[in-house]
Amino acid sequence: MFLNRRRTCSLGRAILLVLLLPVMVAACTTDAIPETPAATEKATDAPATEAPATDAPATDAPATDAPATEEVFTLSEAPMLAEMVSAGDLPSVEERLPTNPLIVEPVESIGQYGGTWHRAFLGEKDFHALGRLIYESVIRWPRDPSDPLQPGMAERWEWNDKGTELTLYFREGLKWSDGEPFTVDDVVFWWENIENDTNITASPHAEWVTEGEPMELVVVDDITLTLKFSAPNGLAETVGLAFHGCQWPLGFENFGFFAPRHYLEQFHPTYNDEATYDDFKAKAFNLNPDLPVMYAWKVTEFEAGGTEMIAERNPYYWKTDPTGQQLPYIDRIHFALVEDNEAINNMALAGDIDMQHRRIDFSKYTLFQENAEAGDYRTFLWTTANASNITLFPNQSFGDVKYRELMQNLSFRQALSLAIDRASINKVSYLDQGIPRTITVVRDSALFQEDLENYYGEFDPDKAEELLVEVGLVKGDDGIYTFADGSPVELTVEGSDSVSGGSKDTLEMVVEGWTKIGLKATLTISAREIFWDKANGNQVMISSWETDRGLVPMVDPIYQIPFDMRSWMGPAFGTWYNTGGKDGEEPTGQLRDLQILYDEYRATVDSEKQLEIALEIVKMTTENLNVIGTVGMSPALTVVKNNFHNVMESFTSDWIIFTPGTMDPPQYWIEE
Repeated sequence: MFLNRRRTCSLGRAILLVLLLPVMVAACTTDAIPETPAATEKATDAPATEAPATDAPATDAPATDAPATEEVFTLSEAPMLAEMVSAGDLPSVEERLPTNPLIVEPVESIGQYGGTWHRAFLGEKDFHALGRLIYESVIRWPRDPSDPLQPGMAERWEWNDKGTELTLYFREGLKWSDGEPFTVDDVVFWWENIENDTNITASPHAEWVTEGEPMELVVVDDITLTLKFSAPNGLAETVGLAFHGCQWPLGFENFGFFAPRHYLEQFHPTYNDEATYDDFKAKAFNLNPDLPVMYAWKVTEFEAGGTEMIAERNPYYWKTDPTGQQLPYIDRIHFALVEDNEAINNMALAGDIDMQHRRIDFSKYTLFQENAEAGDYRTFLWTTANASNITLFPNQSFGDVKYRELMQNLSFRQALSLAIDRASINKVSYLDQGIPRTITVVRDSALFQEDLENYYGEFDPDKAEELLVEVGLVKGDDGIYTFADGSPVELTVEGSDSVSGGSKDTLEMVVEGWTKIGLKATLTISAREIFWDKANGNQVMISSWETDRGLVPMVDPIYQIPFDMRSWMGPAFGTWYNTGGKDGEEPTGQLRDLQILYDEYRATVDSEKQLEIALEIVKMTTENLNVIGTVGMSPALTVVKNNFHNVMESFTSDWIIFTPGTMDPPQYWIEE
């Protein structure tokens, strides 16, 4: 049982890994509004060392806790909900919303209710076709990434003077989609029964651990919670509450900060002897139609093997527009299940998609422009935070010792990079709209270093072959390189079926370039879940993916150091670091040096010192070509029907900020 007041939850288990960003010890406050929303103070803390620039218009105001005008604030609701209220099937809108709803400023105009948003996806494995639209966290990334963090489910938050205690003040009257109250018990349930249950989570995420000690939760009351740390924790706001602070598990990501205790407790083995962890995870998965949620659209129809997924408005969603209309404007989202990316693009070209950014192929930009009038849509080109659209990860912890030694040889990695014709890739795959580059951050990042942007990125196949000889490889009469013992060098590049169009062209051109200099190379594409399991399991020789996270890479530094199993430059080394040496293998040389540097980074709260260390990390991993970039910073293509409104024309796109989640999709509306 749990006490209702002043409850302390603690865990003595220690782990090594602690990810630390600059500590923000100033109080972040917004004044609670008991009945009628009034002007409030927004949160003012943002990462000091990595605040990126942006092209987003300053007039696109983010969500706020105050109406934009002095008009009388009267709550109203969608007709479909009003009918349910009249029929006695739903409480009034005043009873459903919190005392102080979060007010979202529309991008262009106040919307009208109704309509179905048509999209396409590739099935359950393509979870983020939905996941990017339901970004709802305790505190929020802003629309403009250079702005400070914004209020979310917590209307205000504040640090103590030492930066070791963070108190969250949740909105009074928040409710789950089934009408049950949201309380801090939903956070406690996540912490005790998910985050600290090793059957579900191997170890607590780094943002909740300082000096090897997990945080403690102190329940003040039903809507007030204090997070206590053993040392200042600069990661709690940005990673813990803005990035990871959503409803657990966010699809396959397995992170979050709260979960519906009243629903999930019955399926948890701690509370039900007949329950299994597999069943618990299935019930908690966001695509479960029975799952209560805190976001705008709840999945109501989905089953494996079906041809569609439908998500309908949450009648208890806790946001309004400035006139008091409860959001979202759009009644439902319909996801058509299709076979591949090509099918998604064909649907968009035919005008069968209302608005979509995900899996729209930039290489088809000219074709989309030519069909815009017939398809009744317009196209936007968003700025991306991708340092490289396709990146190669030679696996320096690969199980085959012969290939491991080859991948660990810097001269070999340099040869691989020099054999890539980035200018041709840019022309063919990205219509000359990208930038050939090998650095791991984008130009807007505070960690960008101009002299490293295309380090060893020139196309020089002759130099590449000289380096292969230097490595000790031998070129046979057939023009193919072998190891010194005469055995063939056979490189396998692997990727997922999420790549298509220009990205797939890029991979094929990379493999072709390596083959031309005498390296026998093959490309293998498999389903995303199969590829990810192999790559994370240290079974892929050379993985391929994008280098996203290019604005604030220290939020999740998987491309900078062997950080965890997703660091495919050495998954076994990343696993060792992530588990504090319990699993995986300890690296040596420059990869271990990077981990040590990162230890120094997380151990200081001096923002200038952190910036200095972070710059050195980016420099070191770029110069060592631990990840080999190709072409990056190409625009991201977005297709928007002409009657679909409130989509920003200029926007910074990145996974870390859940694009387009930070644009507030609930304020999109369809003109009918």
